Amino acid sequence: MPSLYSLILIMALSMLPAPTISAKSTESDKRSGSPVAPAGNLSLDQAIEAAIQFNPSLVGATFGLFAAEARVQQAGLLPNPGFSLESENFGGSGEFDGFSAAETTAVISQEIILGGKRKARRAVAQSDQTLAGWDLEAARLDLVARTTQAYYRVVAAQEREELAEELLVLADRFAQTVRARVDAGKVSPVEVTRADIEVAQARVRRAQAGRDLKAERLRLAASWGASTALFGRAIGLLPEPVPLPSLEQLRPLLLRTPEMGRLEDLVTRSEQVLELEQSFRIPNLTISLGPRWFEQSGRSAWVAGFSLPIPIFDRNQGARKAAQFDLERSRRDTEAARIALETRLAAGLERLRAAQIETTAMEHEVVPAARAAFAATELGYSEGKFAFLDVLDAQRALFESRSLLLDSREEYALARSEIERLTGIGNDPTTAGTRGSQGEDS
Repeated sequence: MPSLYSLILIMALSMLPAPTISAKSTESDKRSGSPVAPAGNLSLDQAIEAAIQFNPSLVGATFGLFAAEARVQQAGLLPNPGFSLESENFGGSGEFDGFSAAETTAVISQEIILGGKRKARRAVAQSDQTLAGWDLEAARLDLVARTTQAYYRVVAAQEREELAEELLVLADRFAQTVRARVDAGKVSPVEVTRADIEVAQARVRRAQAGRDLKAERLRLAASWGASTALFGRAIGLLPEPVPLPSLEQLRPLLLRTPEMGRLEDLVTRSEQVLELEQSFRIPNLTISLGPRWFEQSGRSAWVAGFSLPIPIFDRNQGARKAAQFDLERSRRDTEAARIALETRLAAGLERLRAAQIETTAMEHEVVPAARAAFAATELGYSEGKFAFLDVLDAQRALFESRSLLLDSREEYALARSEIERLTGIGNDPTTAGTRGSQGEDS
């Protein structure tokens, strides 16, 4: 029997897979790394670059694309051959005692995929890879939009802190004017107490603005996976209002967004899944071949055969119906998503237009008038023409008008970044060619 055992050993060893080294793991390792916190003054481009390089969610979406690529490879593989070893007519009685009359058969079998299943399976896997690519692109645009908005909030918080500091200086200067008039005996000493209260309140506002700035800085640092904000000042500016495009001009851009691209490719995938389910109507064929060894005569012979399931009860009819329904659902979902995106775009454009109108009015009408009124009232108070409350009201009106102007400018910046995200034209320095000043309108 040594010849039979040698044959079986050779057949078994030939079926062992060869060792492979994954190049994808090396590529994945290169994409991972510890966040390097930006230092010094920070521009919008630098913030976005750091977020794209180190944000954990974006890195995770990248690994999702790698996994989809690996599934494409797996879907195109042929089924492994099978090996079976069978021995009969041994350990019985009489002439079948022991192994003297045994018959041993070693068979290798191979499943033959019919009906185009392998091709259809690979097509579905390739569609999954395409969808993973859209998911990665959507994750990148989401990250760019979130980082841009976080950066604009930091810029606005810096301006609010500066405004609170200006208010404190202004309140302190007015308090000194009040003391001078009290010392001259022109007003009641009670007005000094009122002025000191205004100074104390201004200090509280400045401290609150400082705390808000620290919180916004931490939120921005979280964009690149950092828990502390080590960068210096955000040196960008809030964007200035510009003429707005119409909804008709922006609507075609929606067709090129990752959301619409994913939905259209999802319909394609549903069609491919239907083809795959239809291919299962044809069963696979399994063929087998191997030697049989007769111990009693010392001779051998070949054994061959094939097997084929008979599709009487299960013809995959339920899965085929489900695939047809899923295809129709994908088509309806695509239309519903298109309408939802257009609605979001229209609402975002109205939000942007309202912020633009408010910013223009505050900047060119309200704030200049409030500044002029306060200057005249402060001068008139020093000359005895206005009362203390008149100056206080003018001071508060100036602070509130400048605060509202800053709020409207921040709202315009956030609304604009939302429009950029919806239309897929986000501010991404890693994909753009030539851009304008960092943090400003390009």
